[in-house]
Amino acid sequence: MQDVKTCPECGVPEYLNSDMQWQKNGLIVQRRDQRHTATFMESDNLNALLSGIEEIVGTPIERIILAARRRASRAYMARVIPDEVREMVQKQGLDLLPLAEAFFTIGHVLGYGRFELVDYRLEYNDDDFFIIRIEKPYSILLGSADPAAAVEAMIGAELGFSYEEVSDDVYDIRIVRESHPEEFKGRLMMKSFEPGPGDIELETCSSCGGPLVLSNFQWDLEKGLINDKRNGRRMVVFAPTVLDAVFGELENELGEDITDAIIDAQRRFTRGFFTPRDLVDEAAFRDALALRGAGNLRRFDMEKAGLSVRMENAPMHLMTIGFFQGIFETAHGVDSTVEWTFSEAGDLEMEVTPA
Repeated sequence: MQDVKTCPECGVPEYLNSDMQWQKNGLIVQRRDQRHTATFMESDNLNALLSGIEEIVGTPIERIILAARRRASRAYMARVIPDEVREMVQKQGLDLLPLAEAFFTIGHVLGYGRFELVDYRLEYNDDDFFIIRIEKPYSILLGSADPAAAVEAMIGAELGFSYEEVSDDVYDIRIVRESHPEEFKGRLMMKSFEPGPGDIELETCSSCGGPLVLSNFQWDLEKGLINDKRNGRRMVVFAPTVLDAVFGELENELGEDITDAIIDAQRRFTRGFFTPRDLVDEAAFRDALALRGAGNLRRFDMEKAGLSVRMENAPMHLMTIGFFQGIFETAHGVDSTVEWTFSEAGDLEMEVTPA
């Protein structure tokens, strides 16, 4: 792995704050292209959400997840790679290994697990292949698409991939030349909205300028892990637009009922994952959500009779609805119902009441 500089004050990798910006409106954006947002969240939430949706709808969704994740990751990597570097790779004038190691280092910083290039052949014909090993992926469904997308961005060709568990939580990703599935061409599009302004003021590190609260998280850059020092939970930096694309395609295939399944899967996860000790006041909730890039919490009124929430700039609104519904049920030990509206501007209004 290439050397990664960390901030001497907060310990956060310098790459993270040089690439990502925490904005006052509750979003995390890429500095080079602020149309692209990120979220900093518990990886257990991603895995439980996807498996929960599959359980509720009773049909496999793996192919949709893999296709959406590859598209988003390829777009990200294409922005990272300078055009001149891509041209040198495609003209076979640049050694692939150092560039692959640079990509792997980015993955380590983002909490994706440890990557290793085991073997490859690149002669720009149908026999080309790559074998990349991942140890402790944040999600094998989502994480297995990342290497294929990175290679696609480098060599400018469509690739297929498969994964195999070779030992406990260690997977080999085999990447070969293969056209993308026709069924997804022109689909799985990433949606975005124009975020409004905000007034969130996260305390910043005096050395690197990033959110000081990131000092509560430990980066193991050799293993590609990020853990919350306070509770041990694993974290990952992820693109919320990937989930939106997956959700949109699920709705295309399964109908509007999938919306309720997504909310319910997140509600179940929240109720089983968080405890009353995690419930804090509105100001602390607002900062915690902003740290995760989940938007700007404007109203949080909770009592036994119900919960009223208003969020601005909510990039993962279905997950947010399920999260707050689960928080209410955790706090009061009851089942509930929820009503909500979401505007094209990204504003979420919701009311939770006991069932």
